Amino acid sequence: MSNTFIAPGPDDPKRILGDLKEGLFVTRLGGGQVNTATGDFVFEVEEGFWVEQGRLRHPVRGATLLGNGPEVLRTIDRVGWDLGWSVGTCGKDGQNVPVSDGLPTLRIPRVVVGGAE
Repeated sequence: MSNTFIAPGPDDPKRILGDLKEGLFVTRLGGGQVNTATGDFVFEVEEGFWVEQGRLRHPVRGATLLGNGPEVLRTIDRVGWDLGWSVGTCGKDGQNVPVSDGLPTLRIPRVVVGGAE
């Protein structure tokens, strides 16, 4: 992995959140891993909020997102006009590489959320 970018879309980020009946609004991902042969992934939610009826209800910690990268990308159905950037490090066994990502607010209707309550 080096750089990931999703271009901004037509949707108002506030409307994406406001139209969400129930779900997880992820504001920062943490560490994770990807099986490069299958695309299956697991990532830690470093910062997130539970949403009900378009409103942030409470912070969520200790959750993980699980899925298949190509499948998740195909299910994105709303793309915000905002664009945020992040930099970090991707590595394994002491081999670290600088990485970056840029993406707007997205709605992904089907992804597995795991963790303890």
